Amino acid sequence: MRPTAWKPARVPATPLRLVQKFTTVSNEEKLMAIETNMKRRSSFERMTLTAALLIALTGFASVAGATYQLPAARAVKWEGNVGVKGDIPARTTIYKTLTPSGGNDATAIQTAINNCPTGQVVKLSAGTFSVSSPITLKSGVTLRGSGMGSTVIKGTSGMPGAYLVGIKSSSYSLGTPVAVSSGLSKGSTTISTSTAHGLVAGDVILIDQLNNGQDTPPVTNAGKAACTWCGRSSGTRSLGQMVQVVSVPSSTTATLEMPLYWNYDSSLAPQATKIKGITKDAGIEELTVNNLVSASSRQSGSGGTIVMTGSSNSWLYKVEAIGSYQTMVRIYGSYRNTIRGSKFHGVAPMDGSQYGSGRGYAVWLNPYASANLIENNQLYDLTAVFLINGSVSGNVISYNYISDLNGAPANWNRGIIVFHGAHPMMNLVEGNISDGRHVADNVWGSSSHNTFFRNRHNLTPGLTGGTWNVDIQKNQQYYNIIGNVIGNAGYENFFEFHNQAITISSGQKSIYRFGYTSDGDSSASGNDPNAYYTALRHGNWDSFNRTVTWSGQDDRDLPPSLYLKSQPAWWGYPQWPAIGPDVSPMSPPVGVIGKGTPWDGKGILSAPLALQVQ
Repeated sequence: MRPTAWKPARVPATPLRLVQKFTTVSNEEKLMAIETNMKRRSSFERMTLTAALLIALTGFASVAGATYQLPAARAVKWEGNVGVKGDIPARTTIYKTLTPSGGNDATAIQTAINNCPTGQVVKLSAGTFSVSSPITLKSGVTLRGSGMGSTVIKGTSGMPGAYLVGIKSSSYSLGTPVAVSSGLSKGSTTISTSTAHGLVAGDVILIDQLNNGQDTPPVTNAGKAACTWCGRSSGTRSLGQMVQVVSVPSSTTATLEMPLYWNYDSSLAPQATKIKGITKDAGIEELTVNNLVSASSRQSGSGGTIVMTGSSNSWLYKVEAIGSYQTMVRIYGSYRNTIRGSKFHGVAPMDGSQYGSGRGYAVWLNPYASANLIENNQLYDLTAVFLINGSVSGNVISYNYISDLNGAPANWNRGIIVFHGAHPMMNLVEGNISDGRHVADNVWGSSSHNTFFRNRHNLTPGLTGGTWNVDIQKNQQYYNIIGNVIGNAGYENFFEFHNQAITISSGQKSIYRFGYTSDGDSSASGNDPNAYYTALRHGNWDSFNRTVTWSGQDDRDLPPSLYLKSQPAWWGYPQWPAIGPDVSPMSPPVGVIGKGTPWDGKGILSAPLALQVQ
């Protein structure tokens, strides 16, 4: 029997006896999978062999009665280690205020930015500033408007350049790599190099290593095709992390701002490479960037409507961007940036192919990006939302409101969080509301160790393609799916697909799909069983079972957040946390598209869905 309403307890005296409807997997099957993996294990896997066996046999068991924690090998410390250090500064000194001229305002804006002292603001008054060349911020300067929709920077038709507004330097490039000889373990904050590294405190470096498709997990830039841009050396160094050097004890040692995310393998030639031409402490605030008539193929690749290239401790705050040719915001070689309170929507130009392949993305992180924070934004009328590939690690994508996506084919559920290959890892996806499909695909290679926590997600009603809420494909392993609310009651008619024949676009709507080789793969053969066996699922409510499914005897008291110590200052919703099987209602009301997020209390349209548990 199912009650008409659910009144949850955070820590019940007697835990609810909830129905668990996972496909039955014996310990023998799990051990066979582990044994197969061990035959081609890496140093990372050898160091976690004991943990892997415990996971296989006990269902990720942990100490009873405590607040749930992700296993240490599966996560990094996101709290305090993402976004602008110390948060976005509130700068008060106005260097110069500009008003629209009625002509081309690009030179006036750029000159003011170039001459602005560090720590000051170039202020744009209300009105539309027409620009016929890109606007580029330098370090230490804030470009601030008078509000989204009030101040508009509008690109002109045919304007040159790969972006409309950018935080970047023309001197951005990669330095000469140096071999890292020790300090390679996950959690290390000191590295040693085999020769003098030439680094100084404040430098941002990329630490990476060669791919190994025979590792566990596999690290490869070869999926349906080879990704030559997913990392250095033509994509053959797809796993890595960006980090800042905080001190240099000697010419061959460096102390890092935050711990290493990974157990790097000395046999895979780990290297450290300085990011040259970093733009730091720059911000864009309180304005609209209108790319509707200036959008063109020149903004493809490393370009976009707005670019953050080689940026560090920089931000977009309350920025509206309209008109994505390929990508609205391109994050490229960037570290510790924040995007908050912004609104991204619209594809341009409307040329008949605007919703086709390679068009209309919202945010693309590639080929390296670490410790960035993208929170409390609105994203709609796009084809795909977050596209993530390359050495993209340790980022947090959180509390974004995503809806009303379009694309070709028109009947296909669009990608929301898309791990797009070679080799994103240790990223956190928390507290987002979305409809479409979360997918880790096999297009450009592998990914692993990414976490979905306390998200509210469902398929887009009425669409018949890609009807899997969470789609973890071949070579995508060690995913964590914790405390989410997935699906709409009465809509999904299957719990999961893995290692079985399915029919695409046939009305088979599932919560999960694991291990298939591509979006169109419907076969039971040639799939990756380890996408399924290495996934950790715990405390998720789903619409097929209409209950919460827990993993073995793992702790059932979920933390409010995996990166926030407490309710953030920008929070406006009365419930914290807002989403999860342990709060009532299990998700916030749906907002009016374009009028705010569910967490700022604006534009509330409808009540939460009536979700039930047994």
